Amino acid sequence: MTVMRLLMFSLLGLGCSEYLVVSKPPVASVVDTGSAADDTPDTDPPTGDTGPPPSDTGETTSPPPPPPDTFSYGWHILDEGDWVSTTTDPDHPVTYHGDTDTYWYEPSGNHGLLSSSTPDSDFEAMRGYVLERVPEPTHSLGNLHYYADSDVDSFRYATFTYILCDFWVGSTDDPGLYHLDTGPVDDGIEVMVNGAILGFLRLDEGGDSWNLEDHIRLDARNTLIVILADNAERNKFIQDMAFWRGEIMVTGVVSPPPTPQ
Repeated sequence: MTVMRLLMFSLLGLGCSEYLVVSKPPVASVVDTGSAADDTPDTDPPTGDTGPPPSDTGETTSPPPPPPDTFSYGWHILDEGDWVSTTTDPDHPVTYHGDTDTYWYEPSGNHGLLSSSTPDSDFEAMRGYVLERVPEPTHSLGNLHYYADSDVDSFRYATFTYILCDFWVGSTDDPGLYHLDTGPVDDGIEVMVNGAILGFLRLDEGGDSWNLEDHIRLDARNTLIVILADNAERNKFIQDMAFWRGEIMVTGVVSPPPTPQ
């Protein structure tokens, strides 16, 4: 009987090896003493047994892009619709659609950081102004289209819409991959990151793109604020605004960034 068992185990092992299936090695010998004590199951817990070590295939893969839920809280959009006079400061006259002087009158009181001597603190105050009124994100990240009707008298008044996003970039990531793109706007936008003005875009100028590399803080909270200014009748909008990491658009549900350890 013992010889037959050994022969059967050998044949099974040969059959498995042909399909590259690793089987448990056959028992070299079987001893049957007929003692009942040998049939008693071992109920003692294993000690020091953590399982087989992970296999090392020798293959290396590039890390995937950061998942969306570690990138950003989402878009906070504040549009109170209040008409703000744009004629009270002679040094900042507003004379055309999307005039950059318009941002001097934005209602947070920080003048769009124009000629600011304390841009970091002014930017934080602007961030606080928005988050006090819109503490939770209103839109998840992705391709943003924002549109609203407008009946503002040309150039004498303006309304302001803030679009804010807190985002996170890890220390092992490449900040040069991150950029903000947008399509046409009406009447104009100002783009700011971490207290720095990246640029402006006006009506009929088409779209634009801004790289964030020089202003990103690694393993820290970053904030982007876009101000949409409207100083003419009929409508206001931003088309196709999105964050990109290289050629990948950052999308996903609203979720906070990781907490630094």
